[in-house]
Amino acid sequence: MKRRILTVLAVALIASAALGLAQEGPTDAVASPGTTSATTSTGQVAPAPPGPEETGPVHLSLEGAVTEVMEANPGLEALGHRSAAAARSASAAGRRRWGNLDAFFTYTRFNDDGLVRPMSWQMISESGTFAALPWDRNQRHYGLTYSIPLYLGGQLSNSIKIAQFESQKAQALVEGTRWQLRFNATSLYTAAQTLDRVDESLGELIGSLEKTRERLDLMVETGKRPEIDRLKVVEQLEDARAQRESVRADRIKVGALLLALMGKDPSLGIVVDPLPDRIPGPTLTPGELRTAALESSAVRRARFTYDESESRVKVSTASFIPKIVASGNVVQNAAPSLDDPLDTWQVSVGVVVPILHGTARFEELAAAKERRSAAEASVRKTELEIQSRLEEALARFTAAKAELAAARARVAAGTEAARIEQIRYDTGAGTIEDLLRAQARQQAAEASLARARGALVTAAERINSIVEEEAFK
Repeated sequence: MKRRILTVLAVALIASAALGLAQEGPTDAVASPGTTSATTSTGQVAPAPPGPEETGPVHLSLEGAVTEVMEANPGLEALGHRSAAAARSASAAGRRRWGNLDAFFTYTRFNDDGLVRPMSWQMISESGTFAALPWDRNQRHYGLTYSIPLYLGGQLSNSIKIAQFESQKAQALVEGTRWQLRFNATSLYTAAQTLDRVDESLGELIGSLEKTRERLDLMVETGKRPEIDRLKVVEQLEDARAQRESVRADRIKVGALLLALMGKDPSLGIVVDPLPDRIPGPTLTPGELRTAALESSAVRRARFTYDESESRVKVSTASFIPKIVASGNVVQNAAPSLDDPLDTWQVSVGVVVPILHGTARFEELAAAKERRSAAEASVRKTELEIQSRLEEALARFTAAKAELAAARARVAAGTEAARIEQIRYDTGAGTIEDLLRAQARQQAAEASLARARGALVTAAERINSIVEEEAFK
């Protein structure tokens, strides 16, 4: 019988298995306590004004918990900043096509006097003698220089595309993380609901066992029942109390993780609503679900990676192509021997033809092509993984519905059996073992019902997180 009683604990602890599901996906689940923020129109999560410090348990509905996580999760905030940084980098890469304008200043001291202004035919023809030219050991040169790429063989344009793909990947990561966080919040919330119901069920069992023990105390004193019956009840009573404390410890853990996801102090505690009795229903057909899964953020990130690798191949190919760059500068040349600075300017167009780099460019091009092949295979791998996860999630949802129906039937049967065994024992027709087994089965059935309800909601939200749409409501 003790083994049967221990199974109750196993059933109760299964509810905490939802915590393992929260480990999937690219999320930073643990948050800094006390941080609150709001989502901006650009996708960033900006800090919100600090509110009054909370000191008691937080009471939230499932929708409220999900909203809090979406608004205040520090990991999502960090990803928002990274996405904004990637967008800025892409913008900066696009602006490189307009060239560079720089100011410069140099001061030099030579061992001998040198020409302040570079030698030119105009200077010689006007001065008539070299001695009249400006010579000085101490010289200052300052001005502006500007260069603009005219043709780089596609290197610049593809570098801009690479930066844009990085920005798109960052945006897709934020989108996928939001859905994953929503699933994490739902699974933790339903786990808290399940553990609360298991705690209540164990409390009912403990109350029933305490009443049975009180009656047995009187019966043993009057000799109507043997001492062994009372000891058996005491053993099961203490076992149920131990199970309840274990369930409460798991409940604190679940609540702390959920509060951390919301950016709140994990020590506050959280109060959740009772388990819902409704069954989530699909809003998309199986074909639409599979199509949506192939457009999820994980698949799009893999495709962006492939497109990026294609552009990197073109960048490596551009290293074999001549490059044309135009430049110009305006310089003022000053020295102590001059009353006014002398101006010079220059405009040039340069062509660079790559000849030999120790065959390094061939190896870099081959490496880029290998990375492109790897990215192409990764796209297919990601698509298959998403499809397999969707099929598994759909199967688990179907199984959860069947488990819920079976659990309801078990609760009805277990409650009636426990009632009958109580009557039989009170009238002397049954044994204490029969009564304890019936009560244990009743409590296990109620715990199983609580777990089945939570598993059904979690399974539906799991499908939503895979296809990243409101597929089940």
